Amino acid sequence: MIVGWIIVAINLYWIWDNLFLMYQYRYSGVLWMFMYPDWVLVLNAVLGLMGVYIGISMIRQRMKIKYAMLINGLLFIFGILMKWGVIL
Repeated sequence: MIVGWIIVAINLYWIWDNLFLMYQYRYSGVLWMFMYPDWVLVLNAVLGLMGVYIGISMIRQRMKIKYAMLINGLLFIFGILMKWGVIL
């Protein structure tokens, strides 16, 4: 149960980080040396939403810890590889 709350918290931070970065790109007036494309940030936020759903389903005991951690880990790896430009 506590692991589910940790998964939800990490994914909420992941969503906030990507959407805040998109907000900073548009409205801060800072000249960025490197910018992620908007579709990468939006897709990472969607992956974070999927992770929140996984965490909630684990809290409600619809998913086992092993599967939730595995799927969430794969989502993180996919998101990181997207930000590095390895995938897509």
